[in-house]
Amino acid sequence: MDTIYLKNYVVVAKHGYYKEEHAKAQRFVVSVSASCNVKVAGESDDLKETLNYEFIRKSVHDILMQSPHDLIESLAEEIAAAVLTHSKVSSVEVDISKPDVWNDCVPGVLIVRKK
Repeated sequence: MDTIYLKNYVVVAKHGYYKEEHAKAQRFVVSVSASCNVKVAGESDDLKETLNYEFIRKSVHDILMQSPHDLIESLAEEIAAAVLTHSKVSSVEVDISKPDVWNDCVPGVLIVRKK
C-alpha cells in the first residue's frame, strides 16, 4: 500500500485539559499518513485518481479551529475519522504533539485507525 502524508503541520489553537489552555493559544504539530493506492494516479497524472493532500490539511485545520478539546487524543480521533471518509483511504496514522508544554521533552499522541 502507498502513503499520502502531511508532515509537521503547525497550527496555533486552543486545546488542552487545563482551562488556561482554552484561553491562550499554543502550537500543535500534526502529521498525518494515509494509506491509499496511488498507482493509477502515478500512471495517469490525474489528481482525481488519488488523495489530494490538501484534503488532509483542510481536515486538520478545520478540526483544530473548532471549539476546544480537553485531550489531543480526541483531536486525533476526529482527524482520523475525517481522513477515513475519503474513498481512496484504507487506514490513517495521526500524530499530534504540543511542543511548547515543557522545555525538556515534547508530549503527544500517535494513533492508527483502519476502515
